[in-house]
Amino acid sequence: MFSKNCLEGVKMPTISDVARKAGLSVSTVSRVINKKPHVSQQKETLVKAAMKELGYKPMPAARQLRGTKAKNLAVTVPRITNPFFADLINVIERTLDSKGYTIILIQTFGRKDKELDALKLLTNQTIDGVILCSIENDAPVIQEYSKYGSIVLVNEYLGELDLPTIRANQYQGFKEATGFLIQRGYKNIAYATGHKNIIVTKKEGTNLNSNRFSGFQAALREAKMSFDPKMLFTHVQTRDAGLKLFNKLFKENKMPDAIISGSDEVAVGIMEGAKEVGVEVPKRLGVLGIDDQSLSRDLFIPLTTVRQPVEEMGAAAAKAMLQHLEDKDVVENKVFNLDLVVRESV
Repeated sequence: MFSKNCLEGVKMPTISDVARKAGLSVSTVSRVINKKPHVSQQKETLVKAAMKELGYKPMPAARQLRGTKAKNLAVTVPRITNPFFADLINVIERTLDSKGYTIILIQTFGRKDKELDALKLLTNQTIDGVILCSIENDAPVIQEYSKYGSIVLVNEYLGELDLPTIRANQYQGFKEATGFLIQRGYKNIAYATGHKNIIVTKKEGTNLNSNRFSGFQAALREAKMSFDPKMLFTHVQTRDAGLKLFNKLFKENKMPDAIISGSDEVAVGIMEGAKEVGVEVPKRLGVLGIDDQSLSRDLFIPLTTVRQPVEEMGAAAAKAMLQHLEDKDVVENKVFNLDLVVRESV
């Protein structure tokens, strides 16, 4: 059960709230919303000001009467510039477009308020559903919005949410990748992630972040190897961040034997930094990415990476959304395995 405190701030304003705020009757507010004649400019201004302050967005009148669908769906991503999310959206949009749906893309930039902007569109039926490719808010907040429309999770996930979920087995993928590094003789292995916080567990966790790190640690434990907490780096999300991380380690003379990064983008930045100062990859530094983006194949040293089945995940997410729109009792949960792609950086 979610506590009342968890849900504070989630309740959406109603037309009655707007009327109360404006000091007018509900019928007057309705006339302004539906652009009916014989409403004074002063009252119209009061209503619009109240709507803006409360964040009220009216349901289109025709659909309000007929109960028809908007045929619009929102998809959220942290950054469209990340090739993984660009590829994922491409598959989702292609699939849903064939079914007559229009996609509204919303970049969250890792911000809770941006994700809420997308979820709030459900409350006035501007959209029929939201596909969350990343998760910024806590489970109770997201779950509350599911009563307004369909919400599907893809890529990232939270075990507490009773929603259709399409994900990859991050625990398995990172355990196998770390085991491969160990087999190659790397001992001091650093871990770089774009996430702000790491949830440390000794088994599979309930979200992408904890599952990746838990798989990484499981491989170390099986090899009877320890992990230096100082080799854990968070907030590393981009190519430039990967370059800065390498430069920091090099400058401080704290270079590990290998680095596992949370994306191919970051891995590329690390390898560019190594190239600039003559640190040999993979002889002196092993670098491993995740996603198997096209850039990983075309590098000066092709990148060893973990392939996420983005095509399959995107198609499954679109299918799960279509099923849930038809029947909310259909809650699809699908888990894909990850594959290690061995190239030359390890």
